[in-house]
Amino acid sequence: MALQAVPLNSLRCWVQNSPHGRQMSKGALAVLVTSFIVRRIYQNVKKRRNKKKMQKKRDELAARKKNLEERLFINGSLMTPEREAIVTKDIKILLEELRSGKLNPLDVLEAFQAKALLADKDINAVCDFITEATAWSKALGDIPEEERGPLFGLPISVKECFYVKGYDCTIGLAQFIGKPAQEDSVFVQALKDLHAIPFCLTNIPQTMVSYSCSNPVYGNTANPHDLTRTPGGSSGGEAALIGAGGSILGIGSDVGGSLRIPAHFSGVCGLKPSSGRIYESGRRGAQGSGGLTLRTGLYSVAGFMSSSVAGLEVGMKALLQESSKMASLDWRVAPVNWNEGKFKPGRKLKIGYYLDDGIFPPTPGIVRGVNEVVELLKSAGHEVVPWTPPNLMDIFEVFTNFLLADKGHFF
Repeated sequence: MALQAVPLNSLRCWVQNSPHGRQMSKGALAVLVTSFIVRRIYQNVKKRRNKKKMQKKRDELAARKKNLEERLFINGSLMTPEREAIVTKDIKILLEELRSGKLNPLDVLEAFQAKALLADKDINAVCDFITEATAWSKALGDIPEEERGPLFGLPISVKECFYVKGYDCTIGLAQFIGKPAQEDSVFVQALKDLHAIPFCLTNIPQTMVSYSCSNPVYGNTANPHDLTRTPGGSSGGEAALIGAGGSILGIGSDVGGSLRIPAHFSGVCGLKPSSGRIYESGRRGAQGSGGLTLRTGLYSVAGFMSSSVAGLEVGMKALLQESSKMASLDWRVAPVNWNEGKFKPGRKLKIGYYLDDGIFPPTPGIVRGVNEVVELLKSAGHEVVPWTPPNLMDIFEVFTNFLLADKGHFF
């Protein structure tokens, strides 16, 4: 027998006038009310459980920071003249003195740990300190000078989204508390292979989809230059810590400004590499985190942040000297080595810029900043021309469609 649609008015009359209809109506209402109550109870229980998890996590982190601080105190102070001299060195000079043995990796590590602890009291940029860093720094002392890697003894801060063995990678979500990474991400392992010392994890906004830097697990990170303002996001903890002098080189990530915006907000340097240039796997929320699949169309990439352009050069050059190794460990990476001829300072470039995209008017500060950079580039001998990319709204729509296409699969 073919099924026929029942008119809504007929169904309403049957429910109102039929005993069976009224009974079914009451039963359905009871089910709905019971379902609503059960759902609310479950949500409240889950919320209380998450609050307890987050508070326990914060208490544990506070205790670890306090223990590290007490161990680093020298005559009641964290920063000594010797430590201050270390953290203010040019990164290339610092590396030269580490490789030559003039500076000890442990002394350099403790200098940056002390500076990071001091800065963290104001800006809350550090999620956790990697306790194994001390042992790693001591072990480096046994490596002969001729075998020391390009990043020998250099402390490096790490955005919390990267997997570090034995440490939570929460991206600000309570559901990931107490689930430490089983292995280092290939990027973190590569830094260790180059004899760098990953020494702390830095804060992010929840899920990393924000230009601010706050989450319920670790709290809010402040801008080191103005504590009432944000350092930007999502690599905000990195930018804030580097801007405060607590790190000289760090790693962040970027898909829509997450590395470049906090670098701008916090007055540091950041580089978003091209997709497939350096390691992509081993990050929560990235294309390498949901299994051996390629994320649709739009890729978040890892990149270096530093207090100077020289720091970005040091990091990229160290990785790209062995691009074939990166490609063998991460199938997304193109085996293209560092090209000194392309990088060489003094090479003249043709650079396009725009002041207004025709959609959202820039603030006066942005206009001034762009104009200042234009004049600096011209004075350095580069050709700088006005150029506004066409069809920006169409481009933005395509961007957002790709950004949301995986429906959270990679989280």
